[in-house]
Amino acid sequence: MFTANPLIKNNNTYSMHSYKQIFKGLIVGILVVAPLSGFCQKEKQNATGVTKGQYGFDADTTYLSRISVTPPEILNQFREAGMSPTEHRLTKEEKEVIAAAFAALPPFHRWVLQEHLKSISFLDNMPNTALTSPIAENGTSKLYHITFRAAILHQNISEWLTEKERTCYQKGDSTYSVSVNGGTLSALTYVLLHEGTHVVDGSMHIIGGDSIAGKLRYNAFTKAFKKHRWNNITTIICPVPNSLVLKNRFRKGGSLFRTSQAAEVYQGLQQIPFVSLYSTSSWHENLAEFLAVYHLTQMLKQPFKIIVTKNGKDVLTYEPIKSPLLRKEFGLMKRFYQVSDIKRPG
Repeated sequence: MFTANPLIKNNNTYSMHSYKQIFKGLIVGILVVAPLSGFCQKEKQNATGVTKGQYGFDADTTYLSRISVTPPEILNQFREAGMSPTEHRLTKEEKEVIAAAFAALPPFHRWVLQEHLKSISFLDNMPNTALTSPIAENGTSKLYHITFRAAILHQNISEWLTEKERTCYQKGDSTYSVSVNGGTLSALTYVLLHEGTHVVDGSMHIIGGDSIAGKLRYNAFTKAFKKHRWNNITTIICPVPNSLVLKNRFRKGGSLFRTSQAAEVYQGLQQIPFVSLYSTSSWHENLAEFLAVYHLTQMLKQPFKIIVTKNGKDVLTYEPIKSPLLRKEFGLMKRFYQVSDIKRPG
């Protein structure tokens, strides 16, 4: 599911108008939320008070009470791109799946989403999995809406991840097969972890910096996260022994692999500090994917294994989270489990 980051270029924030213009190119993918300005406790209290009156947002409401219809401007953008998604009417059982997914989030995510996630909605016939959209900006307060494809409420993580991974490969060769074992929790659990990280990133300026005397200065987290990995939002600088892995469809200029190349692709992935092919698309997707897989495996105790078979027999099994290149980055994830950090963003 191809994604781009239309709101960020050279760490400058694009306008909402630019965001809408770029949307048509995002027919298949998960839209990345831009890391906007910094945030602090005092600013949150003041800005939220204004936002409540201006946008009808109350941070004290439950997540389930924020289920709404999709904002017209988002639906219109789908329709202008030639698509016709429709509102999904949730059942009691589906609402229970949604509640469980929110309950499974890291504590830092739950706090930030409580303050910055204005609403969520579910669509049928939606071509992509999820769309995270900035819908309000008032000083230091940012509000977001997440639109989900309703079908994922009836998939587990393994089913959805396998479906997504197979979009990286050409069809027609049944000799080889690619699948992902991500456990049996609802697919929404993983997707909300990923999309929720974009909201956290955008609201708290996790990845970003400030311009000081005309020179960009990254914050401490960004410096540590990008070190030996990223030069900028999409340029990878770490050693890549096998360049094939970076020719995946999630990167600019990428294309579909032959399924016969799958083992080589994931052998290449083992040699770089990225948890998935999707995580190579940008540093924001890198953060969202790393957090999602870290939380899934280390906190929720679920598997995350990429499996390649040939004629029904396993030829490669890879568990990215066990890679030494990734395990040494575990310390960066502490940020998302210490709620006290809300007072000292960046």
